[in-house]
Amino acid sequence: MPSRIVIMLVFLSTLGACQLANNEDEPSAGVAPSNDLSAFAPTDEQRGEILATVQGVFDALGGDAAKLSAVMMPDVTMRSNSVEEDGTVTSSTSTVEGLRDRIISSGSTMVERMFDSKVMVSGPIATVWTPYDFYTGGEFSHCGIDVVTLLHTQEGWRIMSLDWSRQQPPDCQLHPDGPPQGS
Repeated sequence: MPSRIVIMLVFLSTLGACQLANNEDEPSAGVAPSNDLSAFAPTDEQRGEILATVQGVFDALGGDAAKLSAVMMPDVTMRSNSVEEDGTVTSSTSTVEGLRDRIISSGSTMVERMFDSKVMVSGPIATVWTPYDFYTGGEFSHCGIDVVTLLHTQEGWRIMSLDWSRQQPPDCQLHPDGPPQGS
């Protein structure tokens, strides 16, 4: 009988030792949970270069399709995401070539403006999370959030992926400066 008790105690202590060290109720020893992302804050120079790269896409939308090659990786992924009235999420993808063709063939000027941009950097990668509004032919089209991932290359920062939500107010914000000039 005593051997059964010893075996049971060994089993229970082994089972207890197998529990995950990072229990939800107890923080890991010496590591405090944190939402502090300051270690990923860009320098002023990085922030300027990164936002200038993203602005290059918006400048291209104004009619200078050649700018896309300077700011985007050739295999960039671009995805537009929206929520339909029935709640269904739709997503469509496009290529640099498709965007270039749209800019060249568009009979109207496209204006996209970002504001209140959040930039994060970790080594050679960066992300930009920024509200935007979009106008075509001087008329408001939509607004939303752009999420851009960039890679620092020998040529400078280049866009690897560009995802955006397409929404209408009040689900998104318009640029605080109001409509663009000429609209």
